[in-house]
Amino acid sequence: MSETREPREQRLRRRSNRERPLLIVNTGHGKGKSTASFGVMLRGWARGYRIGVYQFV
Repeated sequence: MSETREPREQRLRRRSNRERPLLIVNTGHGKGKSTASFGVMLRGWARGYRIGVYQFV
């Protein structure tokens, strides 16, 4: 077990843009936040990105 793992920052830098994690938070008053979030999600999904949605009500 003499193998050393490279630091997390270097692993993230080495990844392509598609593999890097991205968090988008939509906040504010009024309507349209969920619609905007699901629109962005569907666009990413259609282009082959891995996606996840967390919604707090």
